[in-house]
Amino acid sequence: MLKKLICFLLVLSFCFSGCGAPKTLGFDIPRGVDSFDPQLAGSDPELIIVENCFQGLLDKDENGTIIPGAAEKWEVSEDGTVYTFYIKEGLLWNDGETPVTADDFLFAFQRLFSPETSAPSRSDFFNIKNSEDYLNGKAHENLLGIRAIGDYKLEITLESADPLFPDLLTNAAAMPCNRAFFEETKGRYGLGLAYTMFNGAYYVRRINNYSYVLSPNEHSEIANDGYENIYLFVKDDPKADAVNRLLEETVDCSVINPSDKDFLENEGFDILESENTTWAMAFNTNDEVLCNNNIRRAITYAIDKTLLAPKIDENFRIADAFVPPSVTLNGLNYRKTVGEGFTGFEFDPEIASDLFKAGLEELGLTKLPTLTIICTEEFIPAMGFVQKSVQDNLAVFINLIPVTEEELSSAVSSGNYDLALVSITPQYDNPGAIFSLFTDPENVTGFYDAAFSKAVSAAVKEEDFTAMAETFSVAEQMLLQATPALPLFYETSYFAVSPRISGLDYSVYGGHITFRFCE
Repeated sequence: MLKKLICFLLVLSFCFSGCGAPKTLGFDIPRGVDSFDPQLAGSDPELIIVENCFQGLLDKDENGTIIPGAAEKWEVSEDGTVYTFYIKEGLLWNDGETPVTADDFLFAFQRLFSPETSAPSRSDFFNIKNSEDYLNGKAHENLLGIRAIGDYKLEITLESADPLFPDLLTNAAAMPCNRAFFEETKGRYGLGLAYTMFNGAYYVRRINNYSYVLSPNEHSEIANDGYENIYLFVKDDPKADAVNRLLEETVDCSVINPSDKDFLENEGFDILESENTTWAMAFNTNDEVLCNNNIRRAITYAIDKTLLAPKIDENFRIADAFVPPSVTLNGLNYRKTVGEGFTGFEFDPEIASDLFKAGLEELGLTKLPTLTIICTEEFIPAMGFVQKSVQDNLAVFINLIPVTEEELSSAVSSGNYDLALVSITPQYDNPGAIFSLFTDPENVTGFYDAAFSKAVSAAVKEEDFTAMAETFSVAEQMLLQATPALPLFYETSYFAVSPRISGLDYSVYGGHITFRFCE
């Protein structure tokens, strides 16, 4: 789905009671995982497992500070474009025999940019030299800006200096992949424990019917032996029974409903809240009519968002831009720095009508065919007003169909939809985490604009953060006018942690959790 620069990890510190740390930890995840392959990790459960069971070149301590990972040290050239990493000798994969080498990281990045992989996070790393050309078949892999120099030295060359690049290297897509083991799996890499090797603090020891069991990796120097097992329980809706499961100590942390916040705080649980998600109505720009920008913009002007407010829950509010309010840039709130909204989305039936007529003329049509909006059941009341606004102001008939999360994800990822309400949660704390989703031509809306991608690239290259914010703002306005999706709501999420444990790292960006510092 419209799935890492400085990731804002909030370290939750608690005092625990009792005679010692519990030997197990529990956490509910909303679905099972399709693969343990780091380069394919996209869903929150996949990212949680990968980021706890693999270790990249660089790592983060319990305060979110960049520290050595598999690389014991690194150097950066004077112009900031060449990074040289020195891999620690003696590191092993969890088979206890295979060494972790520079080629494991080289091969991981080759896979990341291979068109055969279809890696969901590859666009985050397009600043690596020749990566886009390699992806598009215009450059041989030997020209990719990554090379292994012997077994324990890796060099990465960027197109331009990026002070936030080290942060990217701590994320799932940059985790290593052993070339020989991958080839031995014959296309099944990551599709089960027999086809996966781990090099992180934990490994997946067992897969049960409704849970994954993570245990300390005895071959890792960062293993946490304080917990024998970490259970990731698969529940369709982790929030539904979160209070009881927390009180019964079945789980030790959980996403929760807003209505449960005050009760759990009174019970001693620590609550983290963040307005970290934007819900947007995605347009399938590969559709024969929605490919027209005037038609898409006409639909946006035809929608009166004020009608939606009474139909959304208390942890939602109307949105006018793509980047959610929790995102920061160099410690400053991005949304407050550049402004909450931009021109172009005010409800205006007259402008909508003019744009609609222009779009029809460009398409050679006198009217649009029936369109369909898909969303999950909880959003049907609010999206009913979207449906009504468009029908009333443009005379376009629209179906509104409720679907399950799985059906929604399948339809959007396959491009089998007209309009769909989707969530956009940045996977790291930077506006680029949102914009990079639209720089990859294979994003779920099908949208690609070279000028927009160039603006995003220019923002990333800015060394001054004020200039970076301004350039990102320009890119966001370009995206709003191009309208591959229409932001509708911001959502505030809530996360509860038991007072029994301390040291749990939880990131509001993508719901990432690090267990290795737990006590």
